[in-house]
Amino acid sequence: MTRVTKEKNKVMNDVINVETNTGNFYISFERDFNLYFSYLPNNVDSDNCMFYIGKENMFLYKCFDELYDSVMSEKPFKYSKNLAHPEYTYALSKCKTELVHDGIIDIHSEDDPDYDLASTLSISKDEDFYVLDFKKSKSLTSYNAYSVCIKNASSGYDPYNAAFMIMYNNLRNHDFELDNCDVLDKPNVKLRKR
Repeated sequence: MTRVTKEKNKVMNDVINVETNTGNFYISFERDFNLYFSYLPNNVDSDNCMFYIGKENMFLYKCFDELYDSVMSEKPFKYSKNLAHPEYTYALSKCKTELVHDGIIDIHSEDDPDYDLASTLSISKDEDFYVLDFKKSKSLTSYNAYSVCIKNASSGYDPYNAAFMIMYNNLRNHDFELDNCDVLDKPNVKLRKR
């Protein structure tokens, strides 16, 4: 069972909370103006942990579908004002090479100064679900949550970081209360014949 809710954090920004039997997955926009993907499993027993986004909540699944397709199809390129500049084009190409490997989006947390020790989030697509594979920071081993920061300003993933913000905004503008209802009560409405 997957349940999606929205809460407010300390700075009154929406936090998307995906609750499952195995733990909670959060997407939050924090006071440092960065986006965080975090997973707090019920049982913490390894340095990596997988979380699945299936079609139980179709809106959430479609948001991940749009994110994945946007990154894979290089949609963020199309919105860039500096596209014609050769240095920017090279930077975009280098960013895509570091971000995508064999159809897997691989994000290193941008709040850790050491790229190789940073927490990572890998997003891969299966036929009916997305796999989010979190790996803990090798420098922050005492922390129980798996968390990845995607910067908005001076991001190493620019312009792809915009695709993640678009997904967050789509999620925060959606009314999940309707999705979480097991049975929707329909009013008794009699249709008139014409």
